[in-house]
Parts: sequence; structure tokens; C-alpha cells
Amino acid sequence: MVNLFARTPADNFRVMPYNLRLFAMLGLWGDRRKLYRLYALLLLAYVAIIFPKPVRITDRHPFESIVRSVSELIFAALCYLTIIILAIKSEPFRAVIRKMEQALELFRDKQDQCSQLIIEVNANIHRFSLGYAKLNLLYVLLFNVIPPIYNYPRYFLQWRMPEDNRTVEFMLPLMQDLYGLDVHHNIVHYTISWVAITPFCVFCALILWFKGALFMLIRYNTLLYQLVNRLLQQYDRESAGGLLAQKHRRLQQIVQLHYRAIECTKLLDSILSLILLIQCVGCLLMLCLMLFYITRNHSLNVINIAVLLMSIFIEMMCFSYLGNQLTEENANISHSAFNCRWYDEPIVIRKYFLRIILQAHRKATITAGKFYNVNIVTFAQLIKTSYTYYMIMKEMF
Repeated sequence: MVNLFARTPADNFRVMPYNLRLFAMLGLWGDRRKLYRLYALLLLAYVAIIFPKPVRITDRHPFESIVRSVSELIFAALCYLTIIILAIKSEPFRAVIRKMEQALELFRDKQDQCSQLIIEVNANIHRFSLGYAKLNLLYVLLFNVIPPIYNYPRYFLQWRMPEDNRTVEFMLPLMQDLYGLDVHHNIVHYTISWVAITPFCVFCALILWFKGALFMLIRYNTLLYQLVNRLLQQYDRESAGGLLAQKHRRLQQIVQLHYRAIECTKLLDSILSLILLIQCVGCLLMLCLMLFYITRNHSLNVINIAVLLMSIFIEMMCFSYLGNQLTEENANISHSAFNCRWYDEPIVIRKYFLRIILQAHRKATITAGKFYNVNIVTFAQLIKTSYTYYMIMKEMF
């Protein structure tokens, strides 16, 4: 595992090399014949976590518990659908990484501001990846360790209580009926359930970490637009009095890099469009249901729901922030091009600048199902809509 995250100088100009090493273990990168490992784990997780979940109101499962069960079901569905769509979209996924690496490779042997920016951003992405892995590990600890720490002492200390108060109802990591086991009151059944679902909760956390790779791809795409901006700024500082052939060559490289960045955005949108549509709808429903459950329950069961709520909130915030940054960096290219005083250049140079400006005016965005752009504004609207639905649900129930 240490070797998977070992850094080498060559990795400074590659796209998420550490994540791709783990992707390769499940066949999402490299040898696709290993995809059977992913599908086998998804099937086992379905049998252990999703299938046993209660989805109808009974005396044993009142309305609040069904709300929690449906929230957890939506969360699991988001994890499942994301990883399945990535497996289906493996060709555009591989293509966008290859295009990004080809663009970064152009700066490998240079010692300038652009190469320094690439190294700096790659180091930041690596730190984010490790930090996001630690955050998901924290989710697992909160989700799976707190319930038994709370339940076992209560169970073994119940004999000190009066006989009428000896019934203990366990705090469950997940709301489920595990194939007829009495996981609410029987300590043996509870232990079997906890041991059975813990590995698959770890697997779900791994999927969440894989989803973090999608944040990083958006950030790498933004980096390409930042490089175009840096190259235009260098052109403005260094091209005064330069030879026409030299200007022609430099602008040709800038246009090609900008075009490659736009191609990467289109590929990313084709990969993320359906994922983000499902993510937005799921986030809307989950925020509404989880807020309802948390406000109606004051037991420690809200800890696990709060973990899921924090996870989905952070995911959507990252997608929205990075989508917003991507759009802004492409828009900044137009301003950088205007500041190069291109209107004083010969017509052959002006044609290049007009092409850059026109491309920059075509909004570079990541969309949710082609319906709306994913950015900070739409994220705020999503939170506002979720809260509105929660208030309606609160009044109705």
C-alpha cells in the first residue's frame, strides 16, 4: 500500500498516478479483465447491505426508521451507479486522462512558470487525495466503530438494572433486517450483522474515494486553462519586437493547448453528466430525508445519518466549487488575450487571437444531465430546494 502512494519525479507531470494504481486493481484502469473483481464486490455488498433493508412501514419499523432506511438506500445507490457508470464510460475516461497527460508532457523539460505550476498543482492534488482518503477512513470509524462501542457496554451492564428495564435496543450502523436476525436485541445476531456489513462499508468508503478522482479530473482540466492563461501572459511580456515566425509558433502552441483543454472538458462532461444528474437528485432527496430524521430523533442513531449527510454535502460542494473554477479559468483566457494588444499585430497574428477569444467565450462547463451547469450558484439552489422540501415534509408528517 505504501508503494501505491510513493512519489517519483516522473509523477509530477502525470494525471493522478496514485489513484490510477488503485483503479487498476479493480479493472477501471489498465487490464479490463479485472473488472470481475469490482462486479463481485458490488454483488456481495448488495446481498449484505441493500437487499435486507426495510422499505415499508410496520410496527417494527415506524415512519422515521423507513425515512432513515430510504436515505441509506439512496446513498448506496449513488455509490453503485457512479462506479458502474465509470466502468461503462471507461473509454472516454481513459481518453481524457491520455489527452491531459499529453498536454502536461509538453512542459516536462521546461523550467518556467508553467512547469512550476504543474508541479505545484500535482502536489496539491496528491495532498488532497491523501486527505480525502483519511476523511473517508474517518467516516468508516464513525459509522462502524461508534455503534459497538456504545452497544456492548450497555448490553453487559444491563444486569445491574431492574428486571423490568433490562431490554436493550442496539444502535445500528445501518437500518436493516438481516435475513431474519434479531439485530435490534440479540447480541449474537447483532455481532454477526456488524461483522458482515463492516467490510462492505469499507468498500463503500473506497468507492467514495474513487469518486474523489472525479474532482481531481476537473482540477486537472482547470489546470490546462490556467496554463493557457500563463502562456498568454508570457507572450504579452516577451513578444514585444519578436520575430513574426516566433510569434506564429508560440500562438499556434497556445491555440492547440486551449483546444485540447476544451476537448477534455467535453469528454469530462460526457463522463460526468449522468453521474452528476443522479448525484444532484440523490443529494436533494437525501438532504431532505436526513434533515427530517435528525430533527425527529434525538438518539445516537443520528450520528450515522450525520456522517452520510456530511459525505454527500462535501461531495456536491467539491463538484460545484471545481465546476465553477473551471468555467472562470476559461473565461479568464479571454481577458488575458485582450491584454496582449493583439489589435496592433499583423492580421495573421490577429486571427490566432480571435480564435482564442471566440473559444473562450464558449462557456466551458460541467453539467448535470445537460439540464444545468454545476457551479456554486446551482449548489446554493440545491440546498435551498432541499430545505424547502424538508419544511413541507415536516408540516405533512
